[in-house]
Parts: sequence; C-alpha cells; structure tokens
Amino acid sequence: MILRACFLISCAFVLTPLTGCGTPGAPQLPSLQLAVPVQDLSATRKGDKVQLDWTLPRKNTDRTLVKNLPRTRICRHDGTALMSGCAAVATVPNPMIEEKRKDEQPPAVHMKHVDLLPRDLMEREPAGFVRYAVEVLNTRERSAGLSNQVLISVAPTTPPPEQVAVKIEADGVLVSWSGGDVPAAPPGLTYRYRISRSPAGTNAFIALADVEAVAEGFYLDKTFAWETKYDYRLTSVTLVQSQGVNMTVEGDDSNSVTIFTRDVYPPSEPTGLQAVYSSVGQKPFVDLSWAPNMESDLAGYNVFRRTDKAEPVKLNQQLVPVPSYRDEGVTPGTTYVYSVSAVDLRGNESSRSAETTEYVPNRQ
Repeated sequence: MILRACFLISCAFVLTPLTGCGTPGAPQLPSLQLAVPVQDLSATRKGDKVQLDWTLPRKNTDRTLVKNLPRTRICRHDGTALMSGCAAVATVPNPMIEEKRKDEQPPAVHMKHVDLLPRDLMEREPAGFVRYAVEVLNTRERSAGLSNQVLISVAPTTPPPEQVAVKIEADGVLVSWSGGDVPAAPPGLTYRYRISRSPAGTNAFIALADVEAVAEGFYLDKTFAWETKYDYRLTSVTLVQSQGVNMTVEGDDSNSVTIFTRDVYPPSEPTGLQAVYSSVGQKPFVDLSWAPNMESDLAGYNVFRRTDKAEPVKLNQQLVPVPSYRDEGVTPGTTYVYSVSAVDLRGNESSRSAETTEYVPNRQ
C-alpha cells in the first residue's frame, strides 16, 4: 500500500507540468485606439487670423499603431490660464491613414487650420490673451487629452499706411509713407511699423527696422546693394507688454513698391591733399597724400597735374588704390599744381579736390 501511494504521488507531480502546458494564456485586450496627444502644436498670428500647425500622432497610448482618427477639435480659451478641457471653436476632418505592414509606422501627417479671432474679443480686452490646443478624436469621439497649449495675444493692430514710396539717394534708399491711421494705443500696447525688403518678385521679405507708427514718416535703408531690384513694404506691428508677457503681433502689409538701385552717384570729393618735394641722389620727386574716402564701393583715385594755367593731365594709367602717390616725372625749376578725384566700382567719378602746389628746385 505504501509503495502504491508513493507511485500515485509521483505520477501526480509528473502530470502536473504536463497538464499546465496545455492551458491557454490570458486573452489580449483590444486597443482603445486613443492617439497620443499632439505635442508640437504651434500658432502664428497675422492680423485677425491665427494659423495653427501640428502633426497627427502615429501611435496610440498603448503603443499600437494608429488606424483611424476621423476628426480633430480646435480648442480656444480666453485668458492665460491653462485649459482643463476643450472649448471647441471648430472641428476639422483628418485625412485617412494609409494602410501599412504591421511592422511599419504610418507616415507623418502635417495639419493646418486658420482661426479668425472675434472682433469683439479684441475690442473688449485689447491687452488680453487666448490659449489654443487641439484634441485628436478616435471613431468613438474619444481622446487621450489636449495637445500642448499655445498663448496668443488678442491685441488689435493698426492699418498699414495707404501710400508707400521709395527713391534712390546717394547714401541709401529712402522709404517714405503717408496716410496711416494710427489711433492712441491702449495701456500695455505700442503701435509700430515694420519696414521690410525683398529681392523683387521673390516674396522673401526680411525685416530692416521697426519704427514708430506715425501718419507720415521716412526711413533710410543703407544696407542695400547697388544695381539690384528690390520690393519694399510696411507692416503694422503691435508690441504687447501685459500680464508679464512680451509678445509681437503682426498686422496687415502695405502694398509693395519696387525700385532698381541704379548707381549714378559719384564718391565724395577727396580732401586734405598735400604735396611734398623730395629727392634721392639726383632724382627729384613729389609725394602726394590725402584723406581716404569712406565709401564702401570705392574703386580708387585719379591723380592730376598741371603747370601754370595749363589744363590738368591725369598721371596714373590704373586707378590708384591708396590715398597716396609719388610723382617721379618732375623737372627741376618747375612749379606743379596737383588735384585728385575718387572713382567707385561702377566708374562714377567725383569732382577733383582742391588743388595744392609744390615747387621742384633746381639742382645745386
């Protein structure tokens, strides 16, 4: 009996793991298809329009791949406080996600939406703010929460000037404007005009300066290049300093005006010309020096000499690159009268400088 009992117990221990091998595992729960909240929402404002940009998530909160996200809610909340839930102002459809193999991620889908700020909101609290977020919904109208939230000012902007003009001057492009309606700015706001320039026809405007918004004004652009075609425009800008937040809001643009910067302006007349006689052994010469011109497009100088009442004759064959020159073709016993001119890269030549005189004595 004892042997039989031991045998039965041994069999039980042997059979136990064998029967365990046939037990099915725990069933896998189906995915809730809750997409990971958007993390890259950005917002930019121009005038009354706020453009939102974001990327649709490609994975769910349980790390499975997203299959279908029909809609995205656009959420907007007055004030600087963070939203706890979505105050929807619009719902936008999402594109269908392409079917991929199980081991492949769906491609990134970039979304855009433009929201129009209510005019009464800007008038009611001109130094106020709104927050934006987006909420991606699954087929059951559920989400895993709001995206990152972005703060936008609701400050009003002024209209741009009605008339903008440009003209070439010797030291820059003069941009002038008139006809702007510039009201008094509410507390916390400052109205400015942003002057921008672009290579003609490219719409690649770069900001040159922000200046006070006045009904009539001008700005001199000294950073341009000669012999180039440009577009200029003014944009109304509101500077916001409110509730501890500093922000810039762009308004509308003026009409663009085009100009070709043809250089017909010579350098300034050289000054400070001096002449000094000297000699090495029996060879006499006259050294000339003058104050350098400061133009950025200066190419060099021409040197002129005359005797008595004769017409000046240019001494140099090539432009003199520095503000000095040695005249070795002098004759003893002669008085010489010198002058110099400056020439730019496009061949524009200044008037000649004031003359200076030097006597070359006879040899002893």
